[in-house]
Amino acid sequence: MVKITGRSRGSAGHLKAHMDYITRNGRLQGETQDGDRITDRAALRALHEDWMLANAADARGKSGPNATQSVAVILSMPPGSPPDRVEAAARTWAKETFGGKYDYLMARHDDTDHPHVHVTVRAVGYDGKRLAPGPADLQQYRERFAHQLRRQGVEAEATPRQARGHVRKANPIAVHHAEKRGVEPRVRTIAKRDAQREAAKPKPPAPHDWSRDIQARQDSIKRAYLGHADELEKGPGPDRQLAKDIRRFVADMPVALTRRQAMTVELRKVLEQHPGRDSPMPPAGTATPAQRVSDPSRPDRPDRANDAPTRPKGR
Repeated sequence: MVKITGRSRGSAGHLKAHMDYITRNGRLQGETQDGDRITDRAALRALHEDWMLANAADARGKSGPNATQSVAVILSMPPGSPPDRVEAAARTWAKETFGGKYDYLMARHDDTDHPHVHVTVRAVGYDGKRLAPGPADLQQYRERFAHQLRRQGVEAEATPRQARGHVRKANPIAVHHAEKRGVEPRVRTIAKRDAQREAAKPKPPAPHDWSRDIQARQDSIKRAYLGHADELEKGPGPDRQLAKDIRRFVADMPVALTRRQAMTVELRKVLEQHPGRDSPMPPAGTATPAQRVSDPSRPDRPDRANDAPTRPKGR
């Protein structure tokens, strides 16, 4: 997984807090783009001051009061991945991606089952341009990270989550941590309220344009898989078996529903089974059956932090 987890903005305090977080207040070793080791809070504070001054200078007076100071990236692999190799791959990835263009600070975390590396990039580049990665950049980041992992002997591939059958994006980091603490984020409260209102309507509302786009994208992915299966069925025995595996993989893909849509479906089922009953709302931090099937952000899913595809056997 390669994911943009957030941006520090505005005053110096936001960037300072983020640097403290990824280095655990200087207790974890950080490493800069020049290979310098950050091993204590004094060095961390000095780096923070350098970044704030450099951002102001490199932006050439174009920064506003809420300007981005840094962009946070996390590179993560599933449980069982060798942390040293993940870190080595991340180090090379960071040099290839940002070296000679942006300052950055990286730190490895071993406090979860998923070995992961935080890479925080100073938002203003040496040429004065701000870092603003889009979807195409993120896919390139993933492919580059997967390549470096393979060079380290770690099996990895980078494909869009839709091609792996994952419809929904992972939870934002803040939402995930809030739910771990048993606190329901405001965005979840709003989604539940909207789902309850839609479930109580006489008939389901017409899907939004973006919802139809999601379904159309998944349909095109399914057609592509099935097209490959048709070709493989013309080949020898192993190819025909692979075609069956691909068809099974496509059949098991979840319905392309957002979290709110899945919640609405479950609530509507309850109302149909118990006419006149108020829509029940699941407690904070729980998932509907549909969510448990297809939500990659669930912490009990073994592939939550892996951006490699679940591929049919033999591929």
